[in-house]
Amino acid sequence: MKTFFASLTLLVLLTANDIAMLSVKIGSPEAGLKKLKLELVASEDGMTKYRTENGNDFSVTAENGKVVFMENDWLQDAKGTQALLSGFTFGTTSLKEIRAKFGTNGFVHNNASSMKTDTHVMMINCFEFDSPNNEVLVTITKVALDADVTEANVAEHLKLDALIIAEKAYLDKIWGAEKTFDPNYKKIKL
Repeated sequence: MKTFFASLTLLVLLTANDIAMLSVKIGSPEAGLKKLKLELVASEDGMTKYRTENGNDFSVTAENGKVVFMENDWLQDAKGTQALLSGFTFGTTSLKEIRAKFGTNGFVHNNASSMKTDTHVMMINCFEFDSPNNEVLVTITKVALDADVTEANVAEHLKLDALIIAEKAYLDKIWGAEKTFDPNYKKIKL
């Protein structure tokens, strides 16, 4: 019985360890960011932005000395399509594939469900991890306004542009607590 509980504990720890970008996790000490060997791009008001080895941005926000928000943004270079989470490829992974991977469309914050620029529409989908740290994975996918899409195939054309891992309470603080959940909502695992 002790072996079973030891194995279960190890499995929980390994699962929690998988929810990271460049070994940084939600709740990690802010001081640990000094270990990152990346080019510093900007730093202000608790947010630090780095340039990753493949040329993308990696931003980390800390509050009270702990990491609460991490964002990996694709800077549109074909050489930098590998995201900081395995299984995701910028410009290629579609919202349809993300939904299939997790078996749900997750949820949206009512104040932050989509954005529109002069050239693109972006969808912001959230997926709560089944973990003790209350992390949320946010996928930002986009499609060109002039793309030939319909309501039936838009999820195939919405391609990954950014990934966020954030503390649930922090997202509620910045985007509001009101959410709309997919009827098939469930927590996810990587």
